[in-house]
Amino acid sequence: MTQKYSDLDIENFNQILNPNKSSVSYKSDKKEINIDFSRNTQNKPNNFSSEKIILEKNSNNYFFNQKSIDDYNGFKQMYPHNKNSHQVVQSRPSIKTHINPDGTYPKKLEPKKIQKNISKSFQGAYEEPKYLPGGDKYLLVEFGNVMNLELNFKAQGLAKAVEESKIKGVYETLPCFASMIVHYNSDDIKFNDLKNELKQLVGQLKSSDDVVVQSRLFRFPTVYLDKWTKEAIDDYTSKIAPKQSDPEYIVDLNDLDDVDHFVRVHSGTEYWVASLGFWPGLPFTMPLDPRCKLSAPKYNPPRTWTPRGTVGMGGSSTAIYPDRLPGGYQIFGRTPVPIWDPEKRFSVFKDSICLFRPGDRIKFDPCSYEEFDEIERKVEEGSYQYNVMENHKFSIQQYKTWVDNLDYEKKF
Repeated sequence: MTQKYSDLDIENFNQILNPNKSSVSYKSDKKEINIDFSRNTQNKPNNFSSEKIILEKNSNNYFFNQKSIDDYNGFKQMYPHNKNSHQVVQSRPSIKTHINPDGTYPKKLEPKKIQKNISKSFQGAYEEPKYLPGGDKYLLVEFGNVMNLELNFKAQGLAKAVEESKIKGVYETLPCFASMIVHYNSDDIKFNDLKNELKQLVGQLKSSDDVVVQSRLFRFPTVYLDKWTKEAIDDYTSKIAPKQSDPEYIVDLNDLDDVDHFVRVHSGTEYWVASLGFWPGLPFTMPLDPRCKLSAPKYNPPRTWTPRGTVGMGGSSTAIYPDRLPGGYQIFGRTPVPIWDPEKRFSVFKDSICLFRPGDRIKFDPCSYEEFDEIERKVEEGSYQYNVMENHKFSIQQYKTWVDNLDYEKKF
């Protein structure tokens, strides 16, 4: 993060400091402020860590790094007469600062190394869960700070335990990647009481190795490298900001050979539905085969529209857009199969207008435009049959064993 200061703010900086203790020098497009505390060390703020601040000039503004921002604000707090001398303006870096002059993205320096023996890897987990309030109606139980399948298993296990315990005042639960949100009525149960109930349930959770969950497997025909998402990307490029095409960007970031290699890798595994949101029915998923784990940052700023049925990636999560929506995921494919149905025209929606629930799995099967058109016709007339495997039990222990015995030298 950067923060922008004008020449006036730099002058204020000089006024704060005794001239005998600081000096300003210029080096081409950079300005250095050197601070000497040797004569009066008691004036040095506790949170001040550097004795030289370098500011890069852009037009008439100078840009500090975050540490320098903290140091500067520490000085302003020391001198009350100067607190309101100049308003600090936050400057959000343009997306153009993250791309090369020709519109391409810089390649990453080193290929990502695959973590082997994933069952022994539990990085990012907290020693004890965090219980955080969300206003007076929500409580967040956080197990860690990373997208981790094992943490998601815990979140889903706790959601199931809460549902079975029928705690008074609890409306619903929503497991996320590494956390779970509880929606409750504060008139029926107070935050601390609910927290204690949840702590007891967490203590009673089985080891993830002993967990077996009901998991449906959906197969989704998908046109990769399609014309519809290309149109959305081209529209974004022409109206908002230049960028490399999304599939090529993913190829560069993940050290793949080409876009065909990307399609083979992405479609080479099943995806675990970890959570639902930000739109009804939209699944956030993680690849079950660690060899197929890819990663890409989201758009900044986001798109204003995305075709219905678009398949995209943000971070290491793959999602399907239920409708024509704004979005920020890197997009590269489209499926004709609906994932939400307010009218419940298809039997798979008999229990909910949303197709997926946490713990389901998705397999993306590459298909042609002809197959896409045929499926879309059947969807419109209401005769399409979803390709789904019901009542399948997913064993966490068996999954870990399978992962530990994968051939990591295999190339897709």
